[in-house]
Parts: sequence; C-alpha cells; structure tokens
Amino acid sequence: MTLKALRLLPLCALAVSAHAQFSVYGTVTVDRISGINSSPVLGTLSPTSYKNSVNPIGFTGGGSYDFRTVGPALLSADVRGVYETSKRGAQNDSDGAGTVHYAGLGGVRATFHTPYPVLRPYVQGSAGYARSNYGVLTNALFNGVVYPNNPVRPGIPTQNGLEYHVFAGLDLHFLPAFDFRLFEVGYGGIEAFGTYGHNYPLYSLSSGVVFHIPPRN
Repeated sequence: MTLKALRLLPLCALAVSAHAQFSVYGTVTVDRISGINSSPVLGTLSPTSYKNSVNPIGFTGGGSYDFRTVGPALLSADVRGVYETSKRGAQNDSDGAGTVHYAGLGGVRATFHTPYPVLRPYVQGSAGYARSNYGVLTNALFNGVVYPNNPVRPGIPTQNGLEYHVFAGLDLHFLPAFDFRLFEVGYGGIEAFGTYGHNYPLYSLSSGVVFHIPPRN
C-alpha cells in the first residue's frame, strides 16, 4: 500500500461515519398467533372448545443502523423487542388464562429510494427468541415439572421458541429527524421447543414513529 493510500484512509473513515445513521422506533403492534387447534398441548386438556387463533396487542421497540447502500436499497441492521398480552385466551367459552407473547429479534432491512422522497418502502427479515403461552390451558409437563390447572389463573408457563418473520412496511418521511411508520405487516411463525413442540403461524400489523440520529435528509 502506498503512502498516499495510507493518508487517504482517515478521510475514508470520516466519509463512512458521516453517512452512518442510527434510528430508533416504537410501534403499536397486533399479532395473530394461529395453529392452536393442531397443537399437541391440547391433548393434555379436558375436552373443551378452542379457537384456532389469539390476538394479543402490545408494543414493539427497536433500533437500526444503516451500514450499506446497494443500488436503490439502503441496508440496515435491525434489533427489536416485542411485548404483547391479551386478557382473552383461546377458549371459546371463557377468557381462560389470557395470552402473552414476547420476543427479541434481529435482522436486516432494505429501504428503497423512490421518485417521491416522502415515501420510504422497506422489506425486512428477522429471527430470534420468543416466549408465549399461546392462550391455552394445560397440565403439561414443562422442564420436568407438572403444572396442574390453577383455578385462579390456569395456564401453562410460557414456553421457549424460535420466532422468524418477514416484514414489509412504508415510512412517511416528513421531517429530517422523524418518520411516521404508516404500516408494517409481517408473516412468520413461532417454532416452540420441547416435548410439546409445534409451529404456530404468526401474523402482525404495526404502526408508529421512527426517530433518526442524526437527522436524515
């Protein structure tokens, strides 16, 4: 490497850092967890009527880092956390144990430039750790311990799983430091681990706000 090239390295580093961008966001999120009627957990229950899906609602918070531009796409590394609950479980005749779902996901987003600067569509793939009770009652064996039905708050302990998701959304860029996330839709699943392993298809819909650090043109 020549001396001239070595002198240019600090300038290149400054150019990269000048374009580096962090964003943080928060959204209201509604999920639909389905596939409950085919869950092996139901085999441990007294005969009753169950819905095939539950719809917890909650909050998604996350952050992203823009690291590369490829053609019309800006690539970003993204991490997010999800927490959702519902008083209503999967039982048809009662609220039951309610539903809880939370997850920590990491992935990559591609945001596309358009002829209209206010419109910022994107797609994203994410995967990570999830826990949920899927809204069902059980006396299933979990981690070597039998959990009988509790008359006060019956339900299984939350179970570990792998969550994977594909998202598509649209941000509206009104101000340099602020975007409105008009919508984000997602499709994926939770692959529950353990004796009662099962795949629960997962659908999501979110809307919220995005803040850019430093402000984006």
